[in-house]
Formats: sequence, C-alpha cells, structure tokens
Amino acid sequence: MSDKSEAYYDHIKCRVPDLEGWRLRARRRENPQDGSELHKDDTVFEAHPISEAARICLISAGEHLRLAWTAVKAEEVYPIAHYTTLRGALLAASQAVYILGPDEAEIRRGRGLAAIAESYKRSRQFHKETLKSPGLTEVEKQQTRAQMEWLTSRMNEARKAGGDVLLNISDVVIPYAAEVTYRTNANLQNEVNLLWRQMSGDAHALTWALAQRVVFQPAVKGQPLSTGIAGGSLEEIAQPFEASFQILKRGWALYDRRCEM
Repeated sequence: MSDKSEAYYDHIKCRVPDLEGWRLRARRRENPQDGSELHKDDTVFEAHPISEAARICLISAGEHLRLAWTAVKAEEVYPIAHYTTLRGALLAASQAVYILGPDEAEIRRGRGLAAIAESYKRSRQFHKETLKSPGLTEVEKQQTRAQMEWLTSRMNEARKAGGDVLLNISDVVIPYAAEVTYRTNANLQNEVNLLWRQMSGDAHALTWALAQRVVFQPAVKGQPLSTGIAGGSLEEIAQPFEASFQILKRGWALYDRRCEM
C-alpha cells in the first residue's frame, strides 16, 4: 500500500468507532421522550411512527458504510460494487436528514409520512408480483389480495395524514441533505450531488460512471477502441464514504435532538 493509499485507509478507519456505536444503538429499541418533537410527530400516524421510519434510514446507512469498510479491511477494493454500496449509504442517510431536518413540524411530518406511504406502495407492488408465481393455491391468492388491500388502505391513510409529498430523491432529498450537512460550503454540496449522480450510474450498471475512473491505454493503430483498466481506489472510495458518513452523523444528531425534551 502506498503512503497515499495508507492515508486514505487511515481516514476511513477513524470513522469506525462512530459506526460501531451506531451499530450498538440499532440493537436496542429507542422511543422518543414524551413531549418531544418526534413523540408529537408520531401521534399523527401511530400505526407507523415517523421516528421509526427515520431510525431505519439511519440504521441502513450505517450498515452500508460498515459493509464498505469490511471490504476495505479485507483488502478488497471494488471498482463498481463499492459505489453501489456507498450509494445505498448516501440515500439512506440523506432520507433521514430530509425527514428530520425541518424545524417546522408540519413539513417534517409530511416528509416522514411520504416515506411511509412510499414503503406501503412498494410493498403492494411486491405482493402484486407474487400473484404471478406458479403454484399458488387459491387460498394463497386470496391472502395476497387481502394483504394488497390492507397495504392500499395504509398507504391512503398515510397520504391523508399529510404524506402526499412527492419523494424526489435525486432533485430534492439528496440536495437537501447536502445543504443541511455542508451549509456553508456550496462546493461540497455540489460534490455530494455529483457523487449521487455518478454512483447512480454504477447502481444501474451503466458504463459512463466506471469510464470516469478508468485509465485508458494508448489506442492501437487500426483499432477503433482503446483498452481501459479499472481498479479499486481508496482515494475514489474515500470521498463518497466521507460524504455519507457526515450526512449520517448529522442525521443521528437531528434524531437525538428531535427525540429529547
């Protein structure tokens, strides 16, 4: 490992104690204190507390970052897969900040309920697909349709409670989380947005994202294409890792603030 790579390794490693602390927090139940902002938020839709929806986002982001670190620790640095993992961390952390960030209760609740409604919507889509599974008995089909009806009613209830906000990840959620986390640094805010767009290319297996990290060899005379070499880079990984970590740290701070009197 070069001195430069070792420096990036050490920087990522220094985030591990916080990630471990959040892992341990995830193992125990945490309820907002009575009378706190999140406690009041939860009362608008007690069937699915907003605080728990936000907490799941925080837990998910931490898991993704720990997975990325586990691979690095095992000396496996991937030119594509690391970025799909870090994209998951960035998405989850940003969604938590998006829900928890506003001081205005109505806005905060609308965002939380929108995420909850989206969860019911996606679950309903999953159950609809299961109806295509061969070998389902008529009883199983009836049970699946009943579950779809229940999911539809829950989704509608969440929307009526205020969750009719459009959950636009790329154009709203990520930029909002970047602004809240890097409030005084427009350059870093823009970097987060660019990282999201780039890692979306990795997640969808589109070549343009990888091509930005490839080292191309000189073209061979008579050949229309040159050969590109892609290897994992700690330097490349460190940037989205750090951005996701800082947004996640901000998310946990907001969660604690909203949960306490």
